[in-house]
Formats: sequence, C-alpha cells, structure tokens
Amino acid sequence: MRKTLVAALATLSAVALTACTGTTPASTESGSTGGSTEKIKLGIALPAGNQTFWTGWIKGAQAEAAKLNVELTITDAKNDAQTMNDQVNTMIVSGVKGIAVASVDPTANKSVIQAATDAGIKLITSNRTLDAPYGGVGGANPIVHTGFNDVQMGGFQGDLLIKACEGKDPCRVALQVGTLGATPQVARSKGLKDKIADHKNIQIVDEQTNDFDPVKAADVMQTMLQKSKDIDFVLAQTDPEALAAATVLKEQGLDGKIGVIGIGGSKEGTEAVASGKMFGTVKVSGNDDGSTSVRTLAALVRGEEIKVDTSGERPTVVVDALMITKENAAANPGDW
Repeated sequence: MRKTLVAALATLSAVALTACTGTTPASTESGSTGGSTEKIKLGIALPAGNQTFWTGWIKGAQAEAAKLNVELTITDAKNDAQTMNDQVNTMIVSGVKGIAVASVDPTANKSVIQAATDAGIKLITSNRTLDAPYGGVGGANPIVHTGFNDVQMGGFQGDLLIKACEGKDPCRVALQVGTLGATPQVARSKGLKDKIADHKNIQIVDEQTNDFDPVKAADVMQTMLQKSKDIDFVLAQTDPEALAAATVLKEQGLDGKIGVIGIGGSKEGTEAVASGKMFGTVKVSGNDDGSTSVRTLAALVRGEEIKVDTSGERPTVVVDALMITKENAAANPGDW
C-alpha cells in the first residue's frame, strides 16, 4: 500500500496560501500598457516558488509584468525566513522601486518593512501578510495587501461541510490543518469553525497538523484512521493534502464511505470533485493572485489610482474565491 501511495503522491505538491481579511472584491485600475510608460523594476519575494500553486502564481505575475512594462525579479526563500530577509535586502541594493512580500513567517519577516522604508521603496504584501499595521494608499509600508480572504475561504469550506452533513447527526469530522501559526492555517480554521458553530450536528472529533505537506497528510490520515474509522468527512486546508488523504481512504477501502473536502481548486482538486473522489473544494486562482500583486504594486509605484477594500483588518485588494461542487466543477477547472 505504501508503494502505491508514494506513487500516487508523486504528482502532488504542498501549498500554503494566503492571508487576507478584506470582505469585498477590489481591483486596481491602471492605464499602463506595455511600452506606453517607462519601464520600472519590481521585486517579488516568495516563500516556496517551486510548489505547484506558486508556479501558477509566478506565471500570472510574469504575464502581467510583460503587459505593464515591468522588469520583474522573483526570489524563492525555500520556506526559510532568514533567507527571505536576505533576498529582500539584495533586491533593495539592486535598485527595485517596489517590493511585494509573501512572508515565510509574518513575524520573522517584519524586518523587511523597515529596510524598504529606509531605502524609499514601496512595499506591499501578497498572498501572505506581515504582522504589522498597514499604512494604506499614501501611508507607511506595508501599504496594502493583495490576496484571497482566508477567513472567507474557511467559511466556504464550512458551507460545503454543512451541505455535506445534511441529515447526519452526528456528522463526525477529522480536520487536517496546515502549519500551526501560519496565517492561512489560522484564518482558514477561524472561518470554518465560525461557520459551523451553530450546526450542533457537526463534530470535529480529531484535529492534527500536516504542515501543508501531502506526504505528511497521508501519514496523518493513517494515524487518524488507526484511532477511529467512525468518521464521516475529512477536511484539509489545501487540495494536495486533501487528495493525499483521499488516496489513503481509497487504499483502505473507505472511498465513498468517508467524504473529503479541500481548499484550493487545483487542477487535480477540481477533477477529483468532478469525478466524485472529493465532495468539494474552494477554488482560488494562483494566476489571478500573481497578476493582481504585480498590477497593484506597479500602480502604486507609478502613482496610479487603485481601489482598495478597507473594511477588514488591513487595506486589501481581494482576489475572488469560489465554492466548487460536482455541479460546477467541470465549468471551473483549476489553473495550478
């Protein structure tokens, strides 16, 4: 079984997404087109650029940079906070005019704010936040955040679970969360638990971390099943981990008996929902997330107008998310 499982997991990549608390979609309004404005140099600091979601994110960012006459430098911290700090400092010395940071750690990477400010460089966060007050347009770094609303995404997962648990009392749930303390883990957990709080038939009977790692998610799923197979649904906070859990369930003859709900709307995730392997997921577009980051940062550097949602904890340009079920999966394939 282990050999089969490892083979099934070979195509999966861990992904940890987003932290944003805006509630209404917002967009930038930029009149820039390739060649119509002076080229500017921007930097993007990513936590794990080789992971599946981030490869889609990079494609979207690069395509937008080409449209907007932007020279783009993208770094990969390989999930090391100090490496990210060093990479941002190198970007500053290289002469970038703006930097977008998707933090490895929202606290450990706070030093990049002052470094950019001292150099007179505009800084925003994208996909993941920094643990600091945001200045807003015309204010201090970090100016704004771009990305998904993780609390909303967790709430959407809760909506899917409520639908799946209709007629089941109790409806027993095993929850796999991402890296403890990471902004996606905290916000998605909050959104989920707030949404299901009034549904007394839903019981989270086991909760463990998989560190946003599909291989670990498979091991966690096996551990959960060893404790008890009296589970109705398994939830994971990204699709790769949800798919890993689904693979274990199939190996143990439990597919169709225990449902799976993810977050991410990846290609494999939406295909799994369409085929019935998963009950549902929450679609987020890496391509849209990356392009929004570059578009927002370029507009700020050029002094162009942007529209920002200020109703949440921080001023945010929000990238939309969408609940995916078997009914709409075929019409909404993933892009990462």
